[in-house]
Amino acid sequence: MEKGWWVVRISADPSWAEELAGALTQRYAMGAEIQEDGILLYVPSEVPDAGWQGDLEGFLSTWAHTLKLPAKPTLTISFCPDQDWNARWKEGFKPLRVGRRFVVAPTWEAYDPEPGDRVLWIDPGRAFGTGHHETTRLCLRWLEDVCPGQDAEESLSLLDVGTGSGILAIAASLLGCTPVVGVDNDPEAIEVARENLQANPEAGSLVFVHGSVDNVEGDFHRVVANIQAEPLLQMAAQLVPKVKKGGRLALSGVLIEHARRVRDAYESLGMRCLNGHQDGQWCLLDFTPEA
Repeated sequence: MEKGWWVVRISADPSWAEELAGALTQRYAMGAEIQEDGILLYVPSEVPDAGWQGDLEGFLSTWAHTLKLPAKPTLTISFCPDQDWNARWKEGFKPLRVGRRFVVAPTWEAYDPEPGDRVLWIDPGRAFGTGHHETTRLCLRWLEDVCPGQDAEESLSLLDVGTGSGILAIAASLLGCTPVVGVDNDPEAIEVARENLQANPEAGSLVFVHGSVDNVEGDFHRVVANIQAEPLLQMAAQLVPKVKKGGRLALSGVLIEHARRVRDAYESLGMRCLNGHQDGQWCLLDFTPEA
């Protein structure tokens, strides 16, 4: 079959869209994007045709029954060839100002920085992280607030969990954090992140690790995890010990309606929530270990 992507649009209410997207991503090993009116799933054409569409229908029926929804979510499926796919999303990825000084710019476009700009050159490939999503923007603004700056006398270490394109790890390095470690369980994301590091020669000491939080040794002054509520809840016991005493932990990728559950889980493990930040229907929770 021609190489490309199956694009699956599923109607979904915001109150359970994130949880459903996470379940589908784990089940079909594909990308997912939550929009205002539902979910977009991206299934690579390499996935065998036999059965997956029927299996998806059955999965949605079971999901609707479990949540006691009045009706099964509707879906539509279309095919997008690789060439059209790449052209489509690249066309929509333009330089974007985020926070006070960051500019996220695609590697394939010329951009003339203004004085004081910190340019993040990014080609996300099939990994998450361009700065256009609310949660990435929340994290970049948080990094500007809690990282020392390149002229600081004391450096701070940082761990980026679920690094994706590497955008947050690279941003932290440009802000003076060292050492910086990005970890992701997707080998393709790690490959993309390393390529983006090469596109940002001003970044300092930075390592990308394939695996889970358990594959990263030591603790850090700053930890950021921009994933989703369910994975954050599942890894809480592994994530909390990675934060040094007096350090900071940012959790994002969380819909507002799930924020209380995430906050309660981390506070039960000895973290104190200092603040919460919101962009659209998404939030970032800012923690520090209890003294």
